[in-house]
Amino acid sequence: MQDLLGFDKMVTPIIIRILYFLGLLGVLVMTVVSLFQGRILPAIGILVFGAIMVRVYSELLILLFRIHDNLVSINQQMKDRNSSGQL
Repeated sequence: MQDLLGFDKMVTPIIIRILYFLGLLGVLVMTVVSLFQGRILPAIGILVFGAIMVRVYSELLILLFRIHDNLVSINQQMKDRNSSGQL
């Protein structure tokens, strides 16, 4: 609980994963709507490119948080190294 209140642990990656699945659901709904309208080729395009774009956007957002986690880890290692007297 202290990690969440102190902003030491990020909750946004979990939210991004939920939004990813909601985005895929949205792509699926748009595909079905296009199929019911008789637009087969646009439906296939929405399904393929929509799913790819949702995935790429989600991965880019998660990448930012992984970079943050790695920087925090490096910072902690540097603090530990400096406190033990090593340079």
